[in-house]
Amino acid sequence: MIKYFIPLILTVFIGCESDKNKPTYFGGKIINPKAEFVVLSDNYDFNDTIPLNKDNTFLGSYNNFKEGLYIFHHGNELQYVYMQPSDSLLIRLNTWDFDESLVFSGINAERNNLLLESFLQYEQDYKNTSKYLSLPKNEFLAKIDSMKSIKSAILESYETRSNDASGFLDILNISLNFPLYAKLEEYAIQSLEKETTEKISSSYFNYRNDAPMNKDSLMFYGPYYRFIIKKIQNDAYLKNTEVKSAKFTQNLLHAIDENITLETVKNKMLYNAVIRNFYEEPSSEMKSEAFFTFFKLNTNNEHKKNVQRLINDLKILNKGEKLPSFKLIAADGELKDFSSIAKNKNTVVLLKNYQYASDDWVSSRFNYLVKKNPDINFVLVNLCDSSKRFTKNVDVKYQYTIPSESDVCNFTTSKFPRMILVDKNGIIQNGYTSLSAKDINSEISNLQKNK
Repeated sequence: MIKYFIPLILTVFIGCESDKNKPTYFGGKIINPKAEFVVLSDNYDFNDTIPLNKDNTFLGSYNNFKEGLYIFHHGNELQYVYMQPSDSLLIRLNTWDFDESLVFSGINAERNNLLLESFLQYEQDYKNTSKYLSLPKNEFLAKIDSMKSIKSAILESYETRSNDASGFLDILNISLNFPLYAKLEEYAIQSLEKETTEKISSSYFNYRNDAPMNKDSLMFYGPYYRFIIKKIQNDAYLKNTEVKSAKFTQNLLHAIDENITLETVKNKMLYNAVIRNFYEEPSSEMKSEAFFTFFKLNTNNEHKKNVQRLINDLKILNKGEKLPSFKLIAADGELKDFSSIAKNKNTVVLLKNYQYASDDWVSSRFNYLVKKNPDINFVLVNLCDSSKRFTKNVDVKYQYTIPSESDVCNFTTSKFPRMILVDKNGIIQNGYTSLSAKDINSEISNLQKNK
């Protein structure tokens, strides 16, 4: 059907109107669809849900269309498209192999096929550049320069043959080069964290002069976002005379405030930064100052409410207190008291909400810690308001859900994940840590030292 569908669209909708009055079209066909619609969005003001027809084709038409980078969603997958007024862009994809099967056709399809190719190449480049991070600085820079020469050749070739005067060249440059710039930033961060003898001079960052920044509207675009985040982290690190300074989170929040102008984007980044950095070092004595900085800079009331709930959660279950009794439901449906589950053993309790942590990530970290600490009792409590949902790829013998109106809900009013370390006497040794805490494995191992 697709071989007839595309020429038909091109004939009916492209050939019958002058360029001046022609609408913009986005359509195509989804093989093995995972939903009944496709969503096209600029992630800010424009958002269109396009239903699939019975033959799984779809078509959206738009007047007064704004040129720029868009994102389209189908099911749990997404990809990017660059469009401008009067474009007629068509896609064909099979959801069983979403990115690899995706093909663009129609007016200005070459642009988007180039973007897609750069995305697919990025995955291989990421593996290579991650290995390069362990190299001495000069060798690392030589590897990056070699890859940058290839990217520059692709960019120059398209620019020469296309005469493209649109904003697409900026997007293609970002797609090709920003992943390399992000690795350069990451290398600098790594050098600062490890306090290596190879110092990073200011000239190291000259590549920033070639990086088009101040494009807040592109923060939804992966290559741009990852580079900007790494740059901002570096800016925060470089303000410290000591890399391990407790003021890093405050500096990071101020760096976001200084680098990002679009309020919605800035708020989201401030929120993500304060939460992420809290979870990396949840026992930091400086968290109150970081929270104060966050409240001063963020203007989103919902973000502030969530962070305030987190602060409230920190005030309960303190070290040295006895963990209150509560009941849980085992995988076989039996209602059990926590004391019978703990069995007078040193115990790690993870309160996990699937909306804030993916099953893949949780299972990877959780199973690693279980393997590393065979003498510790592990309990994974799935917090879910609407169903008894278990975490995939974790043995159900570790997993529990909560009965209705359980006291355990009071331990995490923010709904964020919370890990509690309890000794064999039921005394809390750490009332709030996390799977992503930098010292979590050593903390759990140290539980064994408690008599």
